[in-house]
Amino acid sequence: MTVELILCETCRPSGPPGAEGEPRPGALLAEKVREAFAADPELSAVRLSTIRCLMSCKRACAVHVRGPGRMGYVLGDLPADESSVETLTAYLRAYLRTGDGQVPFREWPSGVRGRFVARIPPLPQPLPQPLPPPSSL
Repeated sequence: MTVELILCETCRPSGPPGAEGEPRPGALLAEKVREAFAADPELSAVRLSTIRCLMSCKRACAVHVRGPGRMGYVLGDLPADESSVETLTAYLRAYLRTGDGQVPFREWPSGVRGRFVARIPPLPQPLPQPLPPPSSL
């Protein structure tokens, strides 16, 4: 089963914007994670992608971890540095070992504690049928 890590490439901490043309912290974090994935064959089961905005601007830098049939998580307040890369790769290894995406608290790397923004339940398989349109009276 494939797991996906989606990184917000436009994230930046609150405050004044960086200099014109300077990469945003979200893009810097995405690049650091890309480099770590390239050097770690254990993470080959994780698809890495970026998105222009995860709409978690008050909790930048933000990422979304998800997989089919697994609980998904949005994490925020990640600094664009090596500590976040180590935290994310450790969390992803634990996430990969689960069948449902729920990593036991005792297995959380310390860097994820306090950084969860949202927990997103998996889509049911198969998808439920839509409700019929309301009938007119």
